[in-house]
Amino acid sequence: MIKNRGLSLVEIMVGLAILLVAMVPIWGLMGSSHQQVMRSADEIKASELAIELLEQLQNIGNVDCLPNDGEESEYTLNSGGAVPLDEGGAVSLKVGTFEEYFMPKLFISSSNVYDGFTGERVIGRVVSLCIQYKSKEGRALEYVLRGFVSAK
Repeated sequence: MIKNRGLSLVEIMVGLAILLVAMVPIWGLMGSSHQQVMRSADEIKASELAIELLEQLQNIGNVDCLPNDGEESEYTLNSGGAVPLDEGGAVSLKVGTFEEYFMPKLFISSSNVYDGFTGERVIGRVVSLCIQYKSKEGRALEYVLRGFVSAK
């Protein structure tokens, strides 16, 4: 008597069903990890942009072009453009390139820092840069960076 060593159609269907049930959660994880990577890339871009702008402010060293103590200024950033900080445009920050969907807005506020001896002379300002941007999914997000800009 010869035994049939093949698989029946029912056995194949049950095996595929088990495989499908095991694979569905893995496919869901792959989609959510892709979204997380995209969000991280957008946040990295916002942090690079903020660091770049803060470094330029520190190199300029002109605290007079910053908003007054307690005030906030708003700027729309254009990819590869410049942000004029004063009315004449003599002091400006260069902006790197970014994707069209990013659409960042920059909010700058500052507070005076006085010397520790007399408390009268301004030695610099603590600058807060808030970048509001859109993620690739269209979510509105923001990144805040603070740093010290010394008066020269």
